[in-house]
Amino acid sequence: MTQRAAALSTSPFAADLLAGPRRRGTAVGARYALVGDEVLAVTPPAELRMPNGIEADLSLTPGEPVVVGNGELQTASATITYGPLWDPRPHPRFRLSLSPRPRLRLDTLPGRGPGLTPLGDDILVGYFAGAALAGADPDSLAAKADRAARRTTALSRTLLRLAARGHLPEAAHRLLEQGDPNPLLGFGATSGKGIAVGLSLLDEASAGKSRGRTVEFTLPLGSPSLRLRLVVARRNDAEP
Repeated sequence: MTQRAAALSTSPFAADLLAGPRRRGTAVGARYALVGDEVLAVTPPAELRMPNGIEADLSLTPGEPVVVGNGELQTASATITYGPLWDPRPHPRFRLSLSPRPRLRLDTLPGRGPGLTPLGDDILVGYFAGAALAGADPDSLAAKADRAARRTTALSRTLLRLAARGHLPEAAHRLLEQGDPNPLLGFGATSGKGIAVGLSLLDEASAGKSRGRTVEFTLPLGSPSLRLRLVVARRNDAEP
């Protein structure tokens, strides 16, 4: 007998996927399901949410079949339906600056590094999302994200396209809205650090000059790993 429950929260991406026609997919980990060329995340209750996910008490077995659509996510043991919508687009109250500024060619980053989300993609997720939140042209940004998405893993592909809309993991919300860098810097092996770097690349004028909360971390962008200094400062009321 399968257990039936509503998700505790649902991202817009997941809501659209669930609302569509029934599609078969495969679990690619305890928390991810590949459906077509998109990846749906399943976040356990009370953990930091993903912009491509649902929050539900459900653990997937790698390789098990899933069915998504007609308002449901179905596995062999559970059926998860819609839950309240969660907004994955943060409302920044803090700005970031980084020193030293890594010299990066963005066009070389897609797919760079190991893992479900290579480090190069994580940096691009932060960069695209930061640009979207700063008011960049959405069509141009979507096109750039789509070009990068074609050169990497399925999970990164999904996250890059969502980043072009300003959608980010909840750990990044804690940094941008509350000024707390720790949840993001501790997110994944290097994913959160990469996102923080990407978010910081847009603010060239204040690099190394801002005053605020300072945290240092290393990132394997070369040999040896690069030691970075991130400053988190409250935005001025006059800023958009």
